[in-house]
Amino acid sequence: MKIRLAVVNPEMLAQVRAEIDMLRSAVDTGDLDGVDVTTAKLLALTVGCRSVDLSEEEWRVFLKRVRSGIPSFQSNYLLPGEVCAAIFPTVAASDFVLELPIDGEPEKEHADV
Repeated sequence: MKIRLAVVNPEMLAQVRAEIDMLRSAVDTGDLDGVDVTTAKLLALTVGCRSVDLSEEEWRVFLKRVRSGIPSFQSNYLLPGEVCAAIFPTVAASDFVLELPIDGEPEKEHADV
């Protein structure tokens, strides 16, 4: 498994949030087809956004670093930009980053987290 982090363009933030709500609902009800459909929609929405694919190990290192500074932090698909500054140095505090588990081989270089 990989985790894709994508900086969400502000003009699509409402649409990304709506798809995340649908994804959460599909996950909560065990609707695997719904998970696949909403994941595909989120990937399509963010295809033009700055992104990086992390291995599961890299993602766990990233989360450990975040939680060391913010113990109450919980990962929930849409992260505040400031949390992702180690991966996206130019991300603004007002930006949001989509965090999405995906299957397959990495298409981009591993991040140095």
